[in-house]
Parts: sequence; C-alpha cells; structure tokens
Amino acid sequence: MLIPTEEVYGSYYFPRVFWVFPHIVLGIVATIIGPFQFIPKIRNKYLKTHRQLGRVYIISTVLSGISGIYMAITSSINLPYAVGLFMMGFAWTTSSIMAFMSIKNRKVDLHKDWMIRSYVITFSFVSFRFVEDILMALEMGTRGEVLALMSWASWVVPLFIAEVFIQGKKINK
Repeated sequence: MLIPTEEVYGSYYFPRVFWVFPHIVLGIVATIIGPFQFIPKIRNKYLKTHRQLGRVYIISTVLSGISGIYMAITSSINLPYAVGLFMMGFAWTTSSIMAFMSIKNRKVDLHKDWMIRSYVITFSFVSFRFVEDILMALEMGTRGEVLALMSWASWVVPLFIAEVFIQGKKINK
C-alpha cells in the first residue's frame, strides 16, 4: 500500500493513487480515533486529549471524504455506484463539519448527535467490504450490482438506524 505502483493498486485505482492513499490512511485514522471519543470516562477525564483527537478526527474525515468524492466522480463502475459513493463522501464531510460547527457554538448535545452520524458514516466502509464479500460469495448479483447496492446500503441503513435512536431520545425527553 505504501508503494504507489500499478502492481500494488491495480489498474482501476492506480491512476488515482494520490487520492486513494490519503483516503485510506485518513479513513483508518478516523475509524481508530472515533470510538475513544464516545467513551464518557475518557472524554471527561482527558478533555484536552478529547479535543485534540477530535480535531484530528474532523480533519481526517473531511479530507478523506473529499478524496472519496473525487474518486466517486472518476469511477467507471456504474452510475448508481458512483452516485452512492459521492453522496457517502458528501454526507461524511458534511456531518463532520456540522459536528465541528456545533461544538464551536457550544451546542454539546447537537455536537454529540452529529458525531454519531459522522462515525456511522466513517464505519460504513467496514460494513461495505464485509457485506460485499458475503453477497459476492453468495452470488447475489454481478459485481457492479453488488457495488451499487453497497455504495448506498452501507451508510444509508446504519445512518437511518442511528437517526431513530438520536431522535428517539428526544421524543422521550
């Protein structure tokens, strides 16, 4: 992965290697940092660390989301796949920016809600690859069909479930 050659990246990704590499690395950083930001004991006891990691998380998701948008625009798989990835990148970038704007305006509860949304989208790549492998092994469609499905289902379904919980808390208040 660290060597930008066609043998490492393949003919599909190699022409966009300088977008793929930061997308992957920054996505991994965000995926690792995210869970620690949600643990109240860590967040409350180490507020300065929480803020620093939060900045790294926001920068990582915004830059990785932008590179994902570029890769979606330059995808040659099929239109539903490209649009699904574009919207995922847009939603990821936007939710992270909204989380940042919320905390800058001292709206802590709103910040938490937007961070949940952001991390759900951050983690969507994991579910994308996991479920894609299962669907392909079960021969549930062509590769293009499975990719198109997963470019939407990997983030829309978990985001909807998260939204039910986020809004459900407000209904009970």
